[in-house]
Amino acid sequence: MKLTLPITMFTVFMFFMGCEMSNNQEKTYNDMREDSLVFISGSYSSAGEEGIKVFTFDESNAGFTYKSGVKGVSNPSFLSELTGNNILYSVAECDTDDSFLYSMKYNPDSMNLVVIGCDKTNGAAPCFVMADWKGNKVFTANYSGGSISVFKIDSTGNVVREKNICFNGKGVHMTRQEAPHIHSVYMSPDSTKLWICDLGTDRIRVVDMPALSHDEADDILLPDGSGPRHMCFHSSGKYAYVITELSGDVVVLGIKEDNKVDIIQTVKADTLGGEGSADIHLSPDEKFLYASCRIKGDGIAVFSVSSQTGKVTRVGYCPTGKHPRNFAITPNGNYILVACRDENAIEIYEVNKETGMLKDTGKRIYTKAPVCVRWIL
Repeated sequence: MKLTLPITMFTVFMFFMGCEMSNNQEKTYNDMREDSLVFISGSYSSAGEEGIKVFTFDESNAGFTYKSGVKGVSNPSFLSELTGNNILYSVAECDTDDSFLYSMKYNPDSMNLVVIGCDKTNGAAPCFVMADWKGNKVFTANYSGGSISVFKIDSTGNVVREKNICFNGKGVHMTRQEAPHIHSVYMSPDSTKLWICDLGTDRIRVVDMPALSHDEADDILLPDGSGPRHMCFHSSGKYAYVITELSGDVVVLGIKEDNKVDIIQTVKADTLGGEGSADIHLSPDEKFLYASCRIKGDGIAVFSVSSQTGKVTRVGYCPTGKHPRNFAITPNGNYILVACRDENAIEIYEVNKETGMLKDTGKRIYTKAPVCVRWIL
């Protein structure tokens, strides 16, 4: 969910200083042996700005290079993975029903993105998008709309909205849970369900695929006032890890063969009560789990993961810049890129693969109000 903060002359000054520093840093940090990875960033920005940017990143030394940008999309806060036909999708997160999902074609040779079409979400504040390319569907989580939008992918990769699945209910938090607030959508490990984090009702909504039918009796219930936001899955398919925004917990779910779910552990990520926990990811070797926390004591909580039980143990906390949102771990596990919205920077941290702890490299990719970091190649 977008939070509006006052813009001061100091903020504007620091942003332009950051742009100048980025130009200088590119010369310092980009001694790259090869452009081994490509990532895109999404942000809160106007349609007249390059809200989506393409960068290369060297996962051996944290070198980076800006390659291209996309204008024309308002608040492209979250981006999908690149599909098999080089299409990706971006939400345009607006606080009204006049919000859109954009389709974009990626050219690997030029490293450019081109908008090829869009359609309305028919739900306010879409803040997450998931593409099921094999199933020919794209889904958006509409935070203020309390719904998900279902789109069909046409032969060009563009989308046409098919339907909205709307939810009802509320939670115990008087100001944050007055209605459903859908924050993310995931495919279940066996690809038979959609698991949908509803911050407003403390539920993971479960929707059957491919019928796209929903029965509240199938929903996964989390503790009152927790506010589930994002989740990730263990490669075994036996465990899921949920970060709750309001209570700041990591909730570990045990998944049975019949898709029945038990809560097997709850551990604090946010120990300061900031009500702003955000993103969660496993390391590539699945030995560690990371969860970002905002508002108070901004940073990333670090947990070790038991390969036998799936349970986690908190091993430390790494402070970051202001308002860490989404983050991405390099495929080799050496670095984490953290989108720190209020620093106007993507911060780069080196991972100690023995302890899981993070070390600030001091390297910054300066870009306005980054929200999402997504590897595409």
